[in-house]
Amino acid sequence: KKQSLIFTYKHHTAGRNELPILLKVLQGRELFLQMRGVTLANNKVYPQFAHFSHTLNPIRIGSVNPPIQYYELYNGSDCSMSYEVLTDSLDQLTRDNHNCQILSCLLPIGRVQPHSVAQIPFVFSPLEAKIYAVDIKIMVLGDKTYTITLFGEGVRECSEARMVTNIPVKQAILLPNQLAVLSHEAVDFDAIPTFASAEKIIFLTNTSNENVTFRWNTATTAISNEMVSVAPQTGMLHPKSSTLIQVRVKPTPAPAIMDLDVICEITDNSKEEDYHMKVAKYRHHLEESRVTFTITEDRQKSPATPGELMDSWKSASTLNKYHTLPPIQAVAPAPLDRPVKREYCCSKTRKHGEIQDRKKKAPITEEVKPTPPQPFYLHLRVTGQIKDIQEFCGDISTYTIPYTAIDMAEFVAPIREVDSSENNVVTGVLGNILKSLLEDVDIHDAIRNLEKEPIPYFLQLQPDSVDTSTQEEATEETSEIPVKVDPTKDAHPEVNRKIASVIADILDETLGNILQESTQKELVLTARPRTIALPPRTPPSGKMSLLTPFSTLT
Repeated sequence: KKQSLIFTYKHHTAGRNELPILLKVLQGRELFLQMRGVTLANNKVYPQFAHFSHTLNPIRIGSVNPPIQYYELYNGSDCSMSYEVLTDSLDQLTRDNHNCQILSCLLPIGRVQPHSVAQIPFVFSPLEAKIYAVDIKIMVLGDKTYTITLFGEGVRECSEARMVTNIPVKQAILLPNQLAVLSHEAVDFDAIPTFASAEKIIFLTNTSNENVTFRWNTATTAISNEMVSVAPQTGMLHPKSSTLIQVRVKPTPAPAIMDLDVICEITDNSKEEDYHMKVAKYRHHLEESRVTFTITEDRQKSPATPGELMDSWKSASTLNKYHTLPPIQAVAPAPLDRPVKREYCCSKTRKHGEIQDRKKKAPITEEVKPTPPQPFYLHLRVTGQIKDIQEFCGDISTYTIPYTAIDMAEFVAPIREVDSSENNVVTGVLGNILKSLLEDVDIHDAIRNLEKEPIPYFLQLQPDSVDTSTQEEATEETSEIPVKVDPTKDAHPEVNRKIASVIADILDETLGNILQESTQKELVLTARPRTIALPPRTPPSGKMSLLTPFSTLT
C-alpha cells in the first residue's frame, strides 16, 4: 500500500522559512524532514547551490587531453542572473605547481536564464597522485560573492571505475496525477571514446485512461542539446500503451564527463481539447463584444405636469428642519463587504424618511481568458564519460565511429615555433632517452629476436609486391577457375566505410521496428513458428500429367 503526502507552501511574505517535521509510522521507523522555502521580492536574483563543496572525477596524471567537468549553478528567480568566476585562487595554484595549469575554468563569465541551470566547465590536469583542494569565489551580479571548494584527485593507473550514486534508476511509487512512467529514469553510457556515438533504449508507458502526447526537451542546458538526442521527439500514446525511445549520445571531439537532465513533457489530450474549445469561445466573445452593444439606460418617463411639480416641491428649510436620522442598528458588515448605500426621499407621495432602495444594475460579466493545462514532467538523467580515443581502455570495435572517414588534420593542434630554452630542454631529454636505449642490453636482445617472431595475420595487411614467377604460375592455374571477389579487399576503403555506415543504420532501424512492434503487441517474439500445410496439387480432370510427381525439368 502507499500513501501520498502533499505539502503546500504559500509565498505571502518575502524571506526564508524553515519547518522541521517528524514523520512517525505506527509500529515503524521515524523520519525527520527539514522543509525549507524561500520567497523572493520582485527583481531579486537567487542563486541556488546544491552544495558548496564539489569533488571532481579522478584523472590520470600525465593525461594529454583530460576531460571537461562541470559545476552546476541554478537560477531560482524570475529574472536573468549574471555571474563571474574569480580566478585568483586558480592562478595561485598554477604558481605553486611550477606554472603548470592544474585547474582551469573555460567559461568564467556567463549568464543564467530564469529557472535554468548553468554548467560551469572546468579542466583538471593533475601532476601528482594526490588530492588537490582549492577555494573558488563566484561573484553574482546584484547579490553577494559565494565561495565553493573543489576537490580533485590524481591517479596513476587508467581506471574505468565511475562514481556510483544512490539514486534509483526506476520509479518505485507513482504520483497521484501521473500520466506516464519511464522504464528507466537514469541511463548510464559508461565510458565512450571521442568521435564515437552510442545508443540505448528505454520505454515510455501511458498510465492514464486518456490519450496523451509527449514531447522531449533536450535543450535544458547549453551543452545537453549538443551531446544528447532523443527519438522520436514527439508522439501520442493510447491508454495503457508503450513506445520505444532511443537515447543517443552524439559524436564529440573533446573528452568530457556528462551528467545531463532531459525532460519529457506529457500532456492530456482531453484537457488540451477542452482548452482549445475555451480559447475559441473566448475569441468569439471578444469579437462579439467588439461589434455589438447593449442599451442599459432606464425607460424614459413622461414629463410631469406643473401641478405635480408644485405638489412635490418643498422648501429647503422644511427639509432640513424635519429631516430625521436613520435608526441605529448594531449590525456590523463583513470585512470584505461594503455598506449598502440608502437614499431618503421626502415627497408628497411617500412618507417622510422612507427608504428608497437603489435600483441594482445587472453586473457586466467578462469572459476570463482560459489558461492552458499544466503538463506533467518526467526527468531522464543521462550520465557517461567521453574519453580520448588514444587513451580509451575499452573495445573500440563495439562503438560506431562515423568520423573515421573525416580528415583528422582539423583536430590536430597547430604547430608553433619553440624558443631556445624549450629547444634545449627537448634536446637534452631526447638525447638522454636515446643514449639509455642504446646502452640497454635487453633492447639489443629484443631487436635480434624480432626476426624469429611469427608474423601476425591481419586481414587488413596485404603484400605490396608478389614474385613474378609465382604470379604467372598462379595465373595459368586459375585461368579456368572462376575468381571470387572479396568485398573486404576493395581498393577504396572510404566506400567500404560508407557502406558499413548505411548497413549499420538499416540494421538499427530494423531492430528498432521489431522492438516497437513487440512492445505494441503486434509481434510475439516468443511464439512458436507456424507451418501452413497446403493441399496437394491435383491435375485438372480429363488431362494426363506428363511428369511424375518427382520429375524435374532440366
